[in-house]
Amino acid sequence: MGDMKTAAKDTLASVGERVVVRTLLARLRAHRLRRNWTQAELARRAGISVQSYQNFETGYGNITLANLIRILGVFGFTDRLSLLVPEIEEERTLRDVIQPARQRARAKNPRPAK
Repeated sequence: MGDMKTAAKDTLASVGERVVVRTLLARLRAHRLRRNWTQAELARRAGISVQSYQNFETGYGNITLANLIRILGVFGFTDRLSLLVPEIEEERTLRDVIQPARQRARAKNPRPAK
């Protein structure tokens, strides 16, 4: 019975991934068409082969992360990549809250003024 639950979760996860991929590809295609670019023109601007881009946009091929970033760069979307993976926020521990902030020690023998 546990195997069936795992299989169901895996199926739902893969369905979810396919939806995300299809949505991403549809949006990229829409941006390409809005600019009235062919797949060949976008591939040229991104510096990748036409075949690689065609396979990617139709969902039949995989591209490297570097090539995806190139494609996003053509559209001016690379500044939004940081939204995909947010920075890690430091979590305060109980010790941080209880412990007073450390102060820098003063010199014991101050130097005479010159």
